[in-house]
Amino acid sequence: MTEVKPQLGVILCDLDSYPVDYVECLTPDAPGISDNPVGFFENPASWQGLPVAYAVARGARVEPLVNGEPEAVEAFWAASEKLAHCPLVITDCGFFFYARKDMRKTANVITSGLDLLPIASVLTDREIGVLTVSESLASKLLGDHVLSSRIVIAGMESEPGWATMLTNDHALGNGWDQAMLKDGVASVVKREFGPGGRFENIGVLVLECTLLPEFRQEIRKYTNVPILDIASFALNALGAGFDAGTGFDAGAAPAPVGAALSQ
Repeated sequence: MTEVKPQLGVILCDLDSYPVDYVECLTPDAPGISDNPVGFFENPASWQGLPVAYAVARGARVEPLVNGEPEAVEAFWAASEKLAHCPLVITDCGFFFYARKDMRKTANVITSGLDLLPIASVLTDREIGVLTVSESLASKLLGDHVLSSRIVIAGMESEPGWATMLTNDHALGNGWDQAMLKDGVASVVKREFGPGGRFENIGVLVLECTLLPEFRQEIRKYTNVPILDIASFALNALGAGFDAGTGFDAGAAPAPVGAALSQ
């Protein structure tokens, strides 16, 4: 029997470094649309062997997108049409959540990790934490959300390298590297989950920024609350999921059950 491999669709922000508007990467070693490393959505090797189709939302430059400007939202809808054949489509920026505000329906698209807020709300009766690239911009985006009274937001923008992600082109080498980003995550999460931190009493953490899933293990060092993000959702929905052992921020393979029980 031929193995079925559903194709993941990914809508990308409009960056100068993207040479084409659409590309299909049918194997993990297929040439990607950028040189960004594994852990970034635009690298096909990040997706556990899933075939990936990428559509650039031309007009959704980062700066207009994070401010919810109409041309960026329209670019999202145009890109989503190119990926209508995919059973699941995600995006590479949590601020595509602005598309939810115009009430058009999507059949196969999760615009953002923020689409997981309703799930977060049933997992806890406590506050819901949102870790984002920008506290001020996320506060604007979520100010009228039905769960706004329960949402607590912390941003990464003051950490080295992270503010670059809010500019119109944040290709690798433009003021950041992965080690720098990881150090920033550790600094913010340690502070916000610590005594007096904004996340001290939350019951669930939602990751807005799509750069954050690759640092889940770093975040996990500081909290035992459930962590929800769009990358993990996609890998579980279309990929091997629970039994994969690879993919975003994957840990070492577990010991055999017998060996574990004997320890």
